[in-house]
Amino acid sequence: MRNLITLILRYSALIAFLILELIAFFLIINYNKSQKEIWAHSSNLLSGNLFKQVEKIQDFFELQEVNDSLLTENAKLLETIINYRIDSKNNSFQRFEKLDTTFNYQLIPSRICNKTINVRNNYMTLCKGKNDGLKVGMGVISNNGVVGIIKTVSKDFATVLLVLNSQSRISAKVTSKNYFGNLIWDEGDVRSLSMVDVPKHADIAVGDSISTSGYSISFPPDIHIGTIESYSLIGGSNNYKIKVKMKEDVGAVEYVYAIKYLQAMEKDTLLRLENE
Repeated sequence: MRNLITLILRYSALIAFLILELIAFFLIINYNKSQKEIWAHSSNLLSGNLFKQVEKIQDFFELQEVNDSLLTENAKLLETIINYRIDSKNNSFQRFEKLDTTFNYQLIPSRICNKTINVRNNYMTLCKGKNDGLKVGMGVISNNGVVGIIKTVSKDFATVLLVLNSQSRISAKVTSKNYFGNLIWDEGDVRSLSMVDVPKHADIAVGDSISTSGYSISFPPDIHIGTIESYSLIGGSNNYKIKVKMKEDVGAVEYVYAIKYLQAMEKDTLLRLENE
């Protein structure tokens, strides 16, 4: 208390000056019309700019919430398209007349936490994990095509083995002609893949669409991957090596969708029995 009194006494002149200045300022504004109008205009400008900056800050923090909402809506739309495409081939349109339909393929949207695209074995880390329903072996796609397959999963994160990885091998087909093969990455060009194991009698052409075959448990059929850029016979082989130009630029992807296949376990069991 003594220190406070000492401080006030030391700066009493300054404090008295500030108090008198405030009183004078108050009297000038309230009893002079022109100064009052100037003060009102200036204060409105100041408060307007202040509220504008506060609103920008609020919008910035709400932006992620809006993005997540749009991502979820987009996932539902893609989910419906994928399942409709599959069921239309089987003439199973009835399920779309039911409001409580549970699709065989469901999409789980996720942001990307980290990724590499400039090394031999490229990976991506998703900001979701087991707690969000992600499992090893799930396929990962974007709005424009295939991205990779989930390799490892923790409680809150998942690692994706990208198509731009020397270990990646994805079952694919020439969409309109149903010739099947496997997609691999030869390194180098991050927008090109190689499709192998396609027989030389296959009737293919530059520009033909390449999509997933649906043979694996990771991807449903007919997920677009890219188009044939060129092809040639492998020396001493009866198979083509096809260069596929990817539609998706994996390096620019910010959001992806993990594919949850409800019959994955049943199909995987049968595939394992066939290979024994």
